[in-house]
Amino acid sequence: MSLHPVLREKLNMALAPAPGWSSTRRDARLPPLPGKVHAVIGMRRAGKTTFLRQLLDERRERLPPERSLYVSFDDDRLAGIAVDQLAFLLEEYYRRYPDLRGVETVHWLFDEIQLVSGWERFVRRVLDTEKVEIAVSGSSARMLSREVHTSLRGRGIETVIRPFSFREFLRHRGEEPAREARRWTRAAAAYRSAARIRRHRPVPGCRRTLSGIAGSSAALARTPMST
Repeated sequence: MSLHPVLREKLNMALAPAPGWSSTRRDARLPPLPGKVHAVIGMRRAGKTTFLRQLLDERRERLPPERSLYVSFDDDRLAGIAVDQLAFLLEEYYRRYPDLRGVETVHWLFDEIQLVSGWERFVRRVLDTEKVEIAVSGSSARMLSREVHTSLRGRGIETVIRPFSFREFLRHRGEEPAREARRWTRAAAAYRSAARIRRHRPVPGCRRTLSGIAGSSAALARTPMST
């Protein structure tokens, strides 16, 4: 048994230098945790594929193209392929670049990988035996947060891609403000609320209530909140 011809074609395309992916930069980031599978999850049409391609561009800005590969399994010609094909794909890659094996980190970005039954076992094995970083994405129920943790035996960590935030919307329109948004703590918000109340003449018995509002807000100081 050998590598599926469509996967061979996709490997050739993944290794070819390609122009940058023109899209609006997302604010999501993969947490820097070695030894983990990065599961990019989210609702359909939220931009998971675009985010993976942005990751590819970022890595290729500092690495040779053969060390960062994007492979999509959303192809009718790959319907029902066996998980063994993932192993053949990996071996074909290292047959072409044997000097990289165990020496340099290779970044694999697998899109819609849930279409390959048993992909979790392959990913866990590769993490344990090869020098790689792996990010996977998908839209089915099997790629929900709880399913990722279960199927990957604690080796997965999710990054959720949501529809555009307001800042990303402005960025897409070319109207993003240069200044970062101001951030308030919950304590600061509580003090501001109390200060607004103090502008009005308190009725008898309210002074103790105002002092309680200002005093109890200190307990919330460690929890950040954006406004």
